[in-house]
Amino acid sequence: MTGWSPGGEAVYATSSRANEKTAKVYQVNTVTGKMELWRTFGAEAGAGVRGVGRLHLSSDGNAYAYNCVRVLSEAHVVTGLK
Repeated sequence: MTGWSPGGEAVYATSSRANEKTAKVYQVNTVTGKMELWRTFGAEAGAGVRGVGRLHLSSDGNAYAYNCVRVLSEAHVVTGLK
């Protein structure tokens, strides 16, 4: 569970797994049990992202923070060196 909705009628639950490039957050109604996708995080992070995690939501649901692992590296092939 990531947090409660502002009205307290639902909880936010994540489905991120290790090494997934995005984290999906679902809003689950505590009365009916209905679960719907609320937001996906990490898709906008761009190239080199290896994983998204540790999502934190503000109490009103208007602000969030999460971390992501990004690996940017280059490979060079050099021929003809003496």
